[in-house]
Amino acid sequence: MSSTNTKTVMFWSALLVSLTILLCLASTLSAYSSSPEGFERVSGSSQYTPSIDLGVENGSTATGPNSLPSATTTDNINTEIPPLIYSNLLNKTDDASAAAPTVNLFVPIATTRPSSLFASISHPLQPIGISNSIISKSTIPTNNFYTNMFIGDRNQPANLYPYMVWWNQGVGGNYGLAISHTTKSQRVYGPKPEANPVEYYLNPIGICSISFSAVEFDASMTMNLASPSAFSINVIMSPSTSKYGSSPSLSIPLVQGTGFISGNYYNLQPQFNSLVGFKSLTARTSPRSGVRKYVAELYDGTSWAIYATVPSGQTFSLSLSSSSTIKASARVNNVLVQIAKIVNEDALDNHAGMYATSVTVFGIATGSQGTYTIYYLSSGSNKAGALLLFALPHHVTSFFSSMSSRALNFTMDSQTKGTMSAYSTSQLVMMETIPTYIKFAPWTSIPGKSAKYTSRAIGLISEAAILEVMQDFDAQTNLDSMYFAGKALDKFAMICYVAHFILKDSIITATCLTKLKASFSRFASNSQSYPLKYDIISDTYKGIVSSISLSTGNSGDDFGNTYYNDHHFHYGYHIHAAAVIGYIDNDLGGTWVANNKDYVNALVRDVANPSSLDNYFPFSRSFSWFHGHSWAKGLFESADGKDEESSSEDYNHAYAIKLWGQVVGDASMEARGAMMLAIMKRAMNSYMLMNSTNTIQPPNFIKNKVSGILFENKVDHTTYFGTNIQYIQGIHMIPITPVSSYIRSPDFVQQEWTSLLSSVAPTLTDGWKGTLYANLALYDPTSSYKFFTNLSFSNAYLDGGASLTWYLAYVAGVGGTTS
Repeated sequence: MSSTNTKTVMFWSALLVSLTILLCLASTLSAYSSSPEGFERVSGSSQYTPSIDLGVENGSTATGPNSLPSATTTDNINTEIPPLIYSNLLNKTDDASAAAPTVNLFVPIATTRPSSLFASISHPLQPIGISNSIISKSTIPTNNFYTNMFIGDRNQPANLYPYMVWWNQGVGGNYGLAISHTTKSQRVYGPKPEANPVEYYLNPIGICSISFSAVEFDASMTMNLASPSAFSINVIMSPSTSKYGSSPSLSIPLVQGTGFISGNYYNLQPQFNSLVGFKSLTARTSPRSGVRKYVAELYDGTSWAIYATVPSGQTFSLSLSSSSTIKASARVNNVLVQIAKIVNEDALDNHAGMYATSVTVFGIATGSQGTYTIYYLSSGSNKAGALLLFALPHHVTSFFSSMSSRALNFTMDSQTKGTMSAYSTSQLVMMETIPTYIKFAPWTSIPGKSAKYTSRAIGLISEAAILEVMQDFDAQTNLDSMYFAGKALDKFAMICYVAHFILKDSIITATCLTKLKASFSRFASNSQSYPLKYDIISDTYKGIVSSISLSTGNSGDDFGNTYYNDHHFHYGYHIHAAAVIGYIDNDLGGTWVANNKDYVNALVRDVANPSSLDNYFPFSRSFSWFHGHSWAKGLFESADGKDEESSSEDYNHAYAIKLWGQVVGDASMEARGAMMLAIMKRAMNSYMLMNSTNTIQPPNFIKNKVSGILFENKVDHTTYFGTNIQYIQGIHMIPITPVSSYIRSPDFVQQEWTSLLSSVAPTLTDGWKGTLYANLALYDPTSSYKFFTNLSFSNAYLDGGASLTWYLAYVAGVGGTTS
């Protein structure tokens, strides 16, 4: 083994030890919420140290209706561990990465109310079924898997992965929480199933294989929600209180990636229903003392296990009362019932008795090496001493080596992300090499390519810049859309960047920067056509929203911004523009960053708040640390769940956060943005950008090269604004920035261009033409440069968020020049 490899092993071994300690700390910290009361202050210091003993990784037993996590359970316990503790825990090594400071990825950006610049409002769409006492203690995520459970009719699915659940409000005469799991063989392809590629595939919904219910449930039953967080929600189902006493309830924590759906029955007679139909019910040997086991065989050939953990002194037995109903013999109290589809029965036996209650995420980065952990808090106990969890493909390929010993060697199909792998663990520990080296300057992943700014190239770039800085900045940015205004601000920001750092022309820079600062100030002072508002009065979603729908009454205006659609797309452009302005201004010795930091930080906090200590926004509204990318859909009911149409505008927002962190000197923010990019690269190239070697998406779909719209339950090669191929492929390209080549590999871009775009691009006459040819630079910068320097080039080929100045500078900057 080489010296370098030895050092790397030493570094990661030390990090693993540190993570183990942190995980033990996290398990004990589960009782500690958003206040520092669980820490003792060090005399004469602002540092907090834990006033608790480190435990071992295990679930704690909890009983009673209040045993589920309270609404104040933190989304990310990591934020309660100060960065100093991370640093002290990390062992010193002589690895080059270890020489860099260790950064806690989840340090709060701020913990105070955002500026009074944003007038307070109460959102027009209030959540249903979440009590005021819950709302006042917790912020409700808007772009998470369970939105369907608190808006609209509340009967659309929540996709947990691998399971899907929904509130059955009477279909088949049944009431309760329905459970479904579909396999690849059940997928529906269309519109021509025999085509290759097909345009879409989806999983059938409404297949209630089995449901949690109770004899007492009927049309008057209620479903309430508690403890909303980034990874979980607690469902509490109750019969009519006018009919039954003793506070009967069924409490079900819904947690992403868990192998069981688990429910605690309190003073109810359990009942289980199936719309597929029960063929048989068999009592099986108990896997351990106190646990009863039954297997229900369904008419579709699947079998489902039912485990009941019964306190001593109570009797519990199940019987088949009809082909659609299983009933318990009597009312029970504090009985845990767990349901799972049988794929590996031994694994279910070993893990029955313990269930996940909530999830926390924490992470650190040292130089270009980063680690993040999805840690599951649990209750109960079992043979395995760990939870049964299912990991997505992008988790598995980035797992820390020690995770291999926890693999159970069986899988279950997910809805739209291939097969999920089973693990016996309470934590998913992933590591990534993060792109600390990608900053503002043009960058390419093409081997051997580098900047070639010839005198001719500089002349052409300068000529374009002189013309484009003379454009009317205000006319292009003073719009009623945060999205289109952001694109225009970012376009001019990149022109300013080129003028200052590539052309080094002080006159063009001064002209550009002065005009851009003036245009940006309209938004920083919140005096645009539809000012931003702070959704805080009802203490529900807590976000910065456009006031456009408040004025028009149309929830879809500005792509649904008021209803939390696309915030990471919209604000990502504004944050990136601010980062570029700040980067230039800092270089010139200015104070622009200090004067605008609070405003820009508020946008970052809205889309990507890293800490539950900042209770003025939800934790990570847009980016899912479980799925590895963001979800764009906000407060809109959807049978196919959340979705995302543009992978590129998603990673643009992470890139913007990274750069803004660099500009303001926030090391945690900068490293966190880089980690998000690393995760996105892995996840997007698994699920959304499909190389010919992709084995995750269906073979008859990957020739589409991009997913189109990726839903939780469907993938549709289309867009919300049209079906032209340049729209579908291009919305996954814009904007072209230095990070584009990091996500979109040369091989992928070449395959997409050759198979789908090379014959289309020459025929176009609008802004999509420029987008396609700028994207071409990611694998063939020479041809891209020839296109943008051709005498026949027209400004009509430029999208509203693009400039010839930037395209020329970028393409030349990645080696496209020939003269």
